[in-house]
Amino acid sequence: MRAQSMMFWRESGERWDVLRLVAGPCAVFVAALFLGAPWATAADAPATDAAFLEKAAQANAAEVKISQAAQTRALRPAIKSFADRMVEDHSALNREIEAMAKKKGVAVTTEPDAAHLMKFGSLQKLEGGAFDRAYVDLMIEDHTAAVHLFEQAASDSADADEKKFAETTLPMLREHLEAAKALPL
Repeated sequence: MRAQSMMFWRESGERWDVLRLVAGPCAVFVAALFLGAPWATAADAPATDAAFLEKAAQANAAEVKISQAAQTRALRPAIKSFADRMVEDHSALNREIEAMAKKKGVAVTTEPDAAHLMKFGSLQKLEGGAFDRAYVDLMIEDHTAAVHLFEQAASDSADADEKKFAETTLPMLREHLEAAKALPL
């Protein structure tokens, strides 16, 4: 019995030693995280703002590419009209994003990201009413994500120009989202 209780204490002591070895560095890390957070956020702001421009450019390029397909493939006239507006509005928005990126010295792509290209490929396989439904669902999904992206930039961006751009673009994106939700299927 005594051997068993000594074994327990030895194991418990070893556990305590391990806990002390792990807890010390963890406490230092957590303290550095909280105490260093303001400096880390300020240093990361340019990368975050560049990421916003990149994501916005890719999302807009996707809206244009997908809506160009809908201009010719959609069955319902209301959906074709919506697609015309998306191409016009998002092409103009792309020009604004590219101009801002150039001014900031940030390189942005003018092509949709891989996820949007996959969605576009799936959409291209559909016809008629199935195409219309998938296009409208995609416009609702994409505009919901775009509104969220621009809301984040409007509230979190360290760059005054990008913050203002996001704030002034949000009403249009919200209107697009509501218009997509109202499309007849």
